[in-house]
Amino acid sequence: MLGYEEKLERIELINAVCDAGRLARGLDQLLESLAHADQLDPLDVEGILALRSISEKCAARIGDATHILEAQNEILYAEERANAKPCGNQ
Repeated sequence: MLGYEEKLERIELINAVCDAGRLARGLDQLLESLAHADQLDPLDVEGILALRSISEKCAARIGDATHILEAQNEILYAEERANAKPCGNQ
């Protein structure tokens, strides 16, 4: 059976995937804004693209871990349901 702390950690991991995705989209928006304002410096572009690449890799790795945890959750929840006593049979 999953403890409260472990359940929270699993939820935090899913939130981390969402945060990494938002970071990648935010970097895209920043690049687009700078391009429209004609304020793009080649070093800025290179730095932003590097950060975006890192955030995408992090999101992918966290996503992989999330899929593993989701599969584990299905098994754990099925075991919990199977081991739960029916209300009428105490």
